[in-house]
Amino acid sequence: MIGSPIRQSPEILAPFLTSLAELERTNIVVSYLFVDDNAEESSQLLLRQFQSQHGRTDIHIEEKHPETYEKDEFTHYWPEETIWKVARMKDAILTYALDRKFDYVFLVDSDLILHPHTLEHLVSANKEIISNIFWTKWQPDTMEMPQVWLSDQYTLYHKDRKESLSDEESAKRTWQFFGQLRVPGIYEVGGLGACTLISRKAIKAGVRFAEIPNLSFWGEDRHFCIRARAMGFALYVDTHFPAYHIYRKSELAGINAYKQSCKGVQSADRKITISVCLIVKNEENALPVCLHSIRDIPDEIIIVDTGSTDRTKAVASKYTDKIYDFAWVDDFAAARNFAFSKATQQYILWLDADDTLTEKDRLLFLELIRTLEPLVDRVTMSYHLSFDENQNVTYSLRRNRLVRRECQFQWIGAVHEYLAASGSVYDSEIAVTHRKDKIHTDRNLQIYRNMLARGEGLSLRDQFYYANECREHGFHQEAAVYYEAFLQTPEGWQEDKIAAALHLATCYSHLAQRDEQLLALFRAFEHDMPRADCCCRIGSVFLEEQDYLQAIYWYESATQCPKPKESMGFMDHSSLTWLPHVQLCLCYDRIGRPDKAKFHHDISYSYNPKHPSIIHNQRYFEQMGNK
Repeated sequence: MIGSPIRQSPEILAPFLTSLAELERTNIVVSYLFVDDNAEESSQLLLRQFQSQHGRTDIHIEEKHPETYEKDEFTHYWPEETIWKVARMKDAILTYALDRKFDYVFLVDSDLILHPHTLEHLVSANKEIISNIFWTKWQPDTMEMPQVWLSDQYTLYHKDRKESLSDEESAKRTWQFFGQLRVPGIYEVGGLGACTLISRKAIKAGVRFAEIPNLSFWGEDRHFCIRARAMGFALYVDTHFPAYHIYRKSELAGINAYKQSCKGVQSADRKITISVCLIVKNEENALPVCLHSIRDIPDEIIIVDTGSTDRTKAVASKYTDKIYDFAWVDDFAAARNFAFSKATQQYILWLDADDTLTEKDRLLFLELIRTLEPLVDRVTMSYHLSFDENQNVTYSLRRNRLVRRECQFQWIGAVHEYLAASGSVYDSEIAVTHRKDKIHTDRNLQIYRNMLARGEGLSLRDQFYYANECREHGFHQEAAVYYEAFLQTPEGWQEDKIAAALHLATCYSHLAQRDEQLLALFRAFEHDMPRADCCCRIGSVFLEEQDYLQAIYWYESATQCPKPKESMGFMDHSSLTWLPHVQLCLCYDRIGRPDKAKFHHDISYSYNPKHPSIIHNQRYFEQMGNK
């Protein structure tokens, strides 16, 4: 039996019901139970129409009460009483199924679109409790997150009870969990929900969604999972056929692309063909995640191995027979150009082995294949480079990512190479996600130092990147010398000049040269209008000195800075969203302006409600009686 408590807008409910009707059922007989809690009559009508068209459908009308549940383009807002109302409705569905002797209940939320293979595949797994995976951006401009987790409220990495992890290790383990979920399989998890197959055996044993009174965790799914594990039932997730989550109305636009992806992209539907090119070395763990994330996109995959000593080539052979060896010569551009030379399709997509596409970005890419005019020379895509502890994107930039092969664009630079692409451009909404899970080494620094030792001069661009390598490895004085030289030349890319000024300020901060630090930050203004990240950095100098009025001026300025236009340079997302507001909250509190402090706290909370500093501020205002 498929069951669902439903309080949904008709625009979202209609495709949900359609996807239920399209589920394959070769080996199963399906009935439906909908708990109608809709506020809109048109949604109620959709349920009755489904009942008349498909039969075997019961509709239970939920008693109407005033509701405070709201959702918008940012997120969903769940009051406590609504959570336990949903729990009660789900438990009623389980009881109904038990009384009527159904073998399984498939509880599914009404804002999901299911792959036709979903139900048959879940049943074939022969598990007592198993969810089908889906991924969601819980807030805009954040990374997609799974609806399954490993422990506690929503912990996405394994940690022993006595183990203390650094932020870096937590992030690494989270990424490993995400990587596992991106590969088709069935995996044991600690928590799940929203799209779950539950056996009669588990229901008969007493699994329920009702609140466990001595448990503080938020959400009926947490209480279900804890109760199930206490009863001895393992929890699993099936990642073969991810569902599509319509968390916001704006995501309705992606339904067609999702449904097309379920069928696969037919040759006749492709406007362009694509060669994917990767250079790799010892990437046996990352490569399957990368290549699975781009499934159905490439017409051919080119793998250039630069000296692997692990199973990288064996793993690659499962995806392509176009695997080439390239003797490493301390030159990334040479290796990438060799890979490009092996491509035969209309367009070339370049990736690193630790790059992936989220499921929604993959769908956007499949849509691009069906719509891109084949005379576009290059397609730019966002490159998500770093994330905070809540997996929000903190830094990104744009790169020329997909290029027309006939243009014969070349890579330039032994280290920190770039693709010298020009001509007609399409700025895509697609983002490539980069998550490095290897230990950072001094490889690039040594390549530069070997070049200098051989008497090779560094280009202006290489001077900038050599300074970056020195700074990242703690050689702040040496980095400052190269940044200063780079900034004093009139040539150079604007975005590199701005970045150099900010990095130079970092070096002077480490060298305890406060005045030079401020001067470096102000030098960024020579190359463009003031940007939020620079204003926040200046504000932090005055905040550290407890000069709150000066700090307020600069943090307020940051909130007024517009988001840079589609720049190919780095973008600091935190400075454009929550960071200046959380600092203004602190500054205004220190000068005795609690009203202004609360005002900025509310804004920061709306952007990043899980950040430790913002959680601390929330508790602070609650204790003051200012909720």
